[in-house]
Amino acid sequence: MDQASRSDGDNVNLAQSVIMSPGQGVTYIDFGLNSVAELWDRLIVPGVRAFVQEPSARSAFEAALSLWHLHDWVWHERHPDEDNHGSRSNAYRTWLLAACPELGWLRDVADADKHRGFGSNHTVGGAEPHSVSGTAQRLMGVSVGGRVAYFLVMNDGSHHDLAAVLQAAVELWRIELADKNLRSPFL
Repeated sequence: MDQASRSDGDNVNLAQSVIMSPGQGVTYIDFGLNSVAELWDRLIVPGVRAFVQEPSARSAFEAALSLWHLHDWVWHERHPDEDNHGSRSNAYRTWLLAACPELGWLRDVADADKHRGFGSNHTVGGAEPHSVSGTAQRLMGVSVGGRVAYFLVMNDGSHHDLAAVLQAAVELWRIELADKNLRSPFL
């Protein structure tokens, strides 16, 4: 059982699926995604498109998780073998959050997906799905049909459309990674 086929048809050598890097002891696990560009094309674009085309809790969590955790991939691609928990990586995260507050909101959504709840260091206080268009019908008292939009409810009481939040984060990453010519999931 040394070979396995991925869903895209490529084979992965399972004996080489965990790559230990020398030096600092950073471990990279190979699932056939080995660069920021591959992660973007195979996970982020499809995940964001899935949310835009058919918003759901699942697609919201998946899009938020991949866009937030992209910063770790970028860090490791730019600083191979360097741990992402030091002062330099913290400074990079701080810069990203200042450049795009929406990325911090996606971090909160990702944390809610992973932990269910979180302590006081967050900006998002909740989420509200709303039927916003189409023909909505009621079945046993529950609205069905129509189009659903998800809004993040901030601690200050303001509401932000999650699709717009995702778009802001995507645009930050496309600017930050301009050398990679990343395609937009919104086209």
